[in-house]
Amino acid sequence: MKRLTLGNFSCLLLGLMLVSTGVDAARLTGLFQAEVDADGRNTASRDAALGLALHDVLVRVTGSEDSANGPAAQALLQQPGHFVEQFRFLDVPAQLPDTEPQLRLWVQFDGVALAREIRRAGLPYWGRERPDVLVWLAVDDGGQRYLVAENARLAAADALRKAASLRGLPLTLPLMDLQDQRAVQFTDVWGGFIGSIDAASQRYRPQIILLGKLERSRGGSGWRANWTLLGNGDRQDWASHANALNAGIEQGIAEAAELLAVQYAVVSSDESVRTLLVDGVQNLKDYARVLKYLASLAPVEGVQVASVNGQEVAFNLQLSAAESNLRQVITLGKLLRPNGDPALWRFRLSP
Repeated sequence: MKRLTLGNFSCLLLGLMLVSTGVDAARLTGLFQAEVDADGRNTASRDAALGLALHDVLVRVTGSEDSANGPAAQALLQQPGHFVEQFRFLDVPAQLPDTEPQLRLWVQFDGVALAREIRRAGLPYWGRERPDVLVWLAVDDGGQRYLVAENARLAAADALRKAASLRGLPLTLPLMDLQDQRAVQFTDVWGGFIGSIDAASQRYRPQIILLGKLERSRGGSGWRANWTLLGNGDRQDWASHANALNAGIEQGIAEAAELLAVQYAVVSSDESVRTLLVDGVQNLKDYARVLKYLASLAPVEGVQVASVNGQEVAFNLQLSAAESNLRQVITLGKLLRPNGDPALWRFRLSP
């Protein structure tokens, strides 16, 4: 590789970044978008809907319902229009005969401004880099038993995707093709047999596995649910009860998101600078990928290239959170892998 000076590297890199594509297709999109019901198109109804939309975004970005409802968030919620980039009303066709279409409001908020104010308010901030969650869900609907699959036309599958979208969780459902059917049975998920489930999950390369089982209560009065969250060598279990299948699934996904946010959402602290070394940078496209990726991470306020030595590049990162938060967020991505002792802050660029 031809050695580049920092001067001509910066000029070439700027031009390349203008046309570069996303760093990692698995990264979350639509983090600052929301769609909610609206009572009307007048100013009062619009402002009320904007407040609901901003609340949904705050839950997704902080990872916590309590944070979005707490006093630190109230100042943001009182003036939602300050963060709006664009919005539009949507007429959703009626689902039942002789009923009116439902008016909805779609909103895109200014992610940069909102993220800045979230940090300024001392709220946790959970950026676009989030763990992939593979969900194995077993449902017992009064004797009808099934596992929820990716291509299944089931209310449970739709509820999972909707709940994951609201909470900002990248979600994968198993294909339940012949390979999955040979490896995992309904009874494996229902009984919580982690060994067989973990082995079958490897083809999907998930960072987090969520097991769920929902059972209709006797008499059909509600649903009982049990959930298990597996990841980072840890296991967390909880149970809940809901009046409807959709509500039971929403509760499970919400709790999973809250637990993950505790690990990955960052709270701003005094600014510091951390030098990070990346090996395997072979051309300007690689430079652009790494620089754009690092700049997008939640704890990072700014990035500068400190030195270029062959295929190794040193980046100075200006941080607004603890260094441990940065290392944890990097491990979620697929672009950089630790190169030796993680404490040395050396990484290798993945192909």
